[in-house]
Amino acid sequence: MRSTAKIRLVLIEWIDSQGPTERWNYVGDLEYGPLVCRSVGWLIKDTRDIKVVAPHLTFPHGDGADLQSCGEMTIPTSAIRKITQLDTSSKHALTV
Repeated sequence: MRSTAKIRLVLIEWIDSQGPTERWNYVGDLEYGPLVCRSVGWLIKDTRDIKVVAPHLTFPHGDGADLQSCGEMTIPTSAIRKITQLDTSSKHALTV
């Protein structure tokens, strides 16, 4: 299936949960808080509820009908703090 959507290379900063711990701990010794994560990849799906980032894409010959991705990560939009589009030259921008 062909698409005319432009796939952007992005850096996404998002919040993740912590745990579970590996051993018994004294509650007073634990440090609590969310983890700040950063992921870089091609934004292959962008909806109200999720963003899907793929770090690996094929660059097919021809019209883009054979585009494949690998290592996709789905991030809930509610967990995202910031999305930064990374600078790519026109020869690296991918339109499928």
